[in-house]
Amino acid sequence: MLKLLFIEDKKESIEPILNLIEREIKDVCYEVSKFEGDKYKIASFRPDIVILDLFDGDASPEAQEPRGSKTRNFIWDQHFCPIVIYSALPYDDENKPHPFEKKIKKGRGSPQKVLAAIDELRPHIDALKEAESEIRDSFSRAMRDVAPYAFESFSDRGERMETIKRSGRRRLAALMDELSLSPDKTTLASWEQYLCPPVCENIQLGDILRSADKTDKNGEPVPALFRVVLTPSCDLVTSENRKPKAPNVLVAKCCSVKDGLDRTELKGMSEKKLKERLPSILTRGYFEAVIPFPGLKGRIPTMAANLRDLELIPINEISNSGGQFHRVASVDSPFRELIAWAYMQIAGRPGLPDRDFASWTDEIITTLENERSEKK
Repeated sequence: MLKLLFIEDKKESIEPILNLIEREIKDVCYEVSKFEGDKYKIASFRPDIVILDLFDGDASPEAQEPRGSKTRNFIWDQHFCPIVIYSALPYDDENKPHPFEKKIKKGRGSPQKVLAAIDELRPHIDALKEAESEIRDSFSRAMRDVAPYAFESFSDRGERMETIKRSGRRRLAALMDELSLSPDKTTLASWEQYLCPPVCENIQLGDILRSADKTDKNGEPVPALFRVVLTPSCDLVTSENRKPKAPNVLVAKCCSVKDGLDRTELKGMSEKKLKERLPSILTRGYFEAVIPFPGLKGRIPTMAANLRDLELIPINEISNSGGQFHRVASVDSPFRELIAWAYMQIAGRPGLPDRDFASWTDEIITTLENERSEKK
């Protein structure tokens, strides 16, 4: 069942679309909401597609910010779903074009255009629903497996539930890795190793940073602007008023792929021979002290990180928005571990996060005492 939500102050202006939808789409339900209750209706109805007017009935073309733009931002930030902006007045915002956002001007033939936009978005809606179903089922199984250990370890209900949720999320991540490797799935695109924008609010090992005070003359990102974080994630936690263990973040400077390869024994190799060698290098993930990184259009250039060209950046100069360095993306597992492993080959060992060492100590002592008692 396809769920459509129309946000429109004048229902009569969308009657032709509603009539067309009722004739052409069988498995569909829809609701109409005014701007006053739009956020509540989006949260309660959870639509698959929102058809959104930009201006309410009292708005004028000179309005600085259309009322619908706030609704659009709420959908984008709080309840993501495809949007069809359906307005009689033109409106150009600063957001980059997105494949899940269509803009249609009201007028002759516009109901058919709205229907065509819904048909175009329908396959993507089905894919989103399938993914949500996989995630929900996987998380339920993860919580099923974790719950017995949590109930045995904690008597406090709050601690128990937090442990179940935390462990469930971690096991869910592992299950998603398995799904990506299943034989009926397509091969991962090279850029799928990125989480863009970063999901975690804390800086993490493998984060891709971009210098915020430098620009390319053509407006395109260039490798020299980028850094890759090498400091263990556990030393960089700042959430919940925690003080990071590392005041400075160790990063590897990035360079062009050519400059990176010129720092290895592949320097000067012909493109023909290089084409033969590259698959094995990319399979391993790094070569000597160089890690290649794929491009992410408009965000990250095709580049290489040099693990022998390092820099310390004060942690307070790195942020998700603003600051000397901007977090462009995180590198997802297991590619994050690859970066740590590659750097270990150059210098060091991995850092470990804080754990409940007191309970672990008690567990070990209790186990030893039980073993001694059994031997008597």
